[in-house]
Amino acid sequence: MSRNRQSVIPSGARDLAARVARRPTSRSLAHARDDGAGASGFTIAELITVVAIIGILASVAMPIASFGIRRQKEIELRERLRRITNAIDQYHDLRLRPANDPIGIKKQPDFGQGTYPKDLDELTKPIELNNSNTVRLLRERDLTDPMTGKNDWITLGLNDDPDKTDRNTEQVFEIHSSSTALALDGKTHYNEW
Repeated sequence: MSRNRQSVIPSGARDLAARVARRPTSRSLAHARDDGAGASGFTIAELITVVAIIGILASVAMPIASFGIRRQKEIELRERLRRITNAIDQYHDLRLRPANDPIGIKKQPDFGQGTYPKDLDELTKPIELNNSNTVRLLRERDLTDPMTGKNDWITLGLNDDPDKTDRNTEQVFEIHSSSTALALDGKTHYNEW
């Protein structure tokens, strides 16, 4: 009977089974490496290659990341300029209302002030209206220039010449960023916005 079993197994399968039985196991290979001849781990060439690839990827990613950050700051600058000019316009509209109007400003303007704020800080203070409500047109954080990180805006008053650098801003009606850096469009500077 055993002879019949051997005849059922093809000769190619018997050779394959014999080769598998002679193949060394992972345990026998580990014992063979313990003699120090074949150390495991990374070679210095592999480590240098990996570091070089990471360096190349980082050098490609850095300009893209800095462009994205600068683009975000430009968007924030446009939003802040819009918010501040809207607050100036709202202040001006409140000052133009008659003294007995319930939504007019209760405190009369200082002598010579006119209908525009004296400075940007006046927009962050609570303004009491004739109907005893208070409004705040801006928050302190709205006055931070995203390009410089400071509350350092170029303000223009009614009597200022826009082409000159010396300013006597008693009535602020326009602002610009104090950053002289070139915008991403490559044509304008931030202080021209």
